[in-house]
Amino acid sequence: MTILVEKIIATILSVVMALSSGSAALVPVKGDIAAGAAVTASQDHDEARRVFAESDGNYISTEGLELDASYPTIVIHGIGQAETYLTDGSGEHVVDDSGNEVTGWPIYFNVKKLVAKLALPLLRTLITQKDNGFCDILSEAIEDNFKTGGYNDDGTPRAIYETENFGGRPVSECTQEEKDLIYHHIPLQAYSNIAGEENLYYFTYDSFGDTYKIVEDLEKIIAKAKADTGKDKINLVPVSLGGAIATAYIDEHKDGSDINKVAFIVPALDGSEIIGKIMANELDYSDEGLYRNIFTKLVGVDEFTGWMLNIVVRTLPKQEYKDILSTLAKSLSNSMLSRCMTMWGLVPTSMYEELEDEYLTEGTVLKARADKFLQARNNLFENLKNYEKNGIEVYDICGYGLQLYSLIDSESNSDKIIHSSSTSMGATFSRYDSTLDDDYKQQYYTEYNMISPDRRVDASTCAFPMRTWFFGDQDHEKIARNDVVIRLATTILLCKDMDINSTPAFPQFNGHRNTRIIKSNLQTALNIDTSTLSGEDAQRLNTAIDDSIALLKETIIDEQKTDRVEKEMDDVLVSLGINEKDNEFVDNALTFVFRGISEFLYQYYGPRGFSDRLTVIG
Repeated sequence: MTILVEKIIATILSVVMALSSGSAALVPVKGDIAAGAAVTASQDHDEARRVFAESDGNYISTEGLELDASYPTIVIHGIGQAETYLTDGSGEHVVDDSGNEVTGWPIYFNVKKLVAKLALPLLRTLITQKDNGFCDILSEAIEDNFKTGGYNDDGTPRAIYETENFGGRPVSECTQEEKDLIYHHIPLQAYSNIAGEENLYYFTYDSFGDTYKIVEDLEKIIAKAKADTGKDKINLVPVSLGGAIATAYIDEHKDGSDINKVAFIVPALDGSEIIGKIMANELDYSDEGLYRNIFTKLVGVDEFTGWMLNIVVRTLPKQEYKDILSTLAKSLSNSMLSRCMTMWGLVPTSMYEELEDEYLTEGTVLKARADKFLQARNNLFENLKNYEKNGIEVYDICGYGLQLYSLIDSESNSDKIIHSSSTSMGATFSRYDSTLDDDYKQQYYTEYNMISPDRRVDASTCAFPMRTWFFGDQDHEKIARNDVVIRLATTILLCKDMDINSTPAFPQFNGHRNTRIIKSNLQTALNIDTSTLSGEDAQRLNTAIDDSIALLKETIIDEQKTDRVEKEMDDVLVSLGINEKDNEFVDNALTFVFRGISEFLYQYYGPRGFSDRLTVIG
């Protein structure tokens, strides 16, 4: 059961962390890109293969678009996309009694201490089926684990964390290991192939740091990028939590004199309901939430772990189970979430007043900074409209169509991590599991159809409806694996005055797909010497290669076709003995068994612990 408690903590924190076809081939262009220049399309079969190898499959089409001048681009990453280490004040990393480095990210757990504190009290709770002070001990253990995180009321950090960074260097000056890490987080290889790696910067920061200290560091890297390249402006690409950092920066620089364009990708511009509801202790305490949804939706309904945990938690009385969840949410909020400026940047505006009364002390630096950010968020739309008036282009890419993680109770349309009205700057959405009412009419821009084909979105109400794109059923954490999203972002960075009508290659409403496996398998296939294969095998391999390349050139997403092409290539590579055949029998069998038991218990035993009908030991 100690493992279960750790699993629940990790689950809550993982939720906290938590954004027609274009067939022209990529042509590498270094240095300045002249306005109005064209990228030549290549239809040659072998050339298409060569281009895939050079572009990592991110084919870019700029046909009919005016190319922008070349400006350095600075990516502001999402939460947890830079490692942080606790230091002793002299720059040395702190290690625990097991010799493990204490990190801010990945989230640090002192497992030995947690087990020592929780094992016996939890065992006593299981035996007696009563709390016996376990929740108080749990709260103390959590707050002790995170005592070095966040900030004091006077604005000073509780401890000094060192953030992994690249010294403000452009990607061109990074090591190959650093490049691999950067491109894993934000795969803009196609952009850097064209604009040059000297024009791409990856700005790192402490995801649990001070927003305004982060803004100061951002200002420095902007100044350095301008000095390095001799350009007077930069492009800004805020991703996820990076949207909150950009919100603060934009409010500090209302004229935007250093900015050429801003391209948001699944940005947290009005926080995330997940953070707000965890801090408000509004978890999903419904029967279905407790005994069916919380774990299965977090780990996946096709995974046996979630169904197994649904059974395990029944070893606790229902009230004790709820009390443990409540204690976890409250303790994490007290010790970590409410002590971090960046986390206040993820509290939705509608929940701020309620939560500041609970967690912030009037007259303190921490409250003053949180209030300052709230005002920056309230100013955001006006600030961005002023940017637009000053010739700065503002773009947005967001996902929708999914339920927020089931840890909380919410009907909002989302990308699982951030509610979509936040990432889209105010578009109108149906509930995640329904469509807009039959009598619903598009609110604005009625000369264009801005209601999604699935009738779940009215884009006309968002701040920049002509420059906002929506990807249906797109998982926030998998956004970088959707190659069409990355190609759209790349095209936005390379071209001038792009909007939803600029090219049929990127419709305002699109689907979701994950092409990371397809690209990996395709690269493997391209390295196979077909002269060593039989004629039949060579033909099958070439067909799979051609189908994969054709798919990667398409920008209108067909999810079923993506699955078919991925399976086709994998089947060929398995038959050639290159890939191992997935053996899912054991996992599928365990899922079948645990799901069956879990659902049987829910339907026939009911939403309660095993002892809830029994007289517990006093």
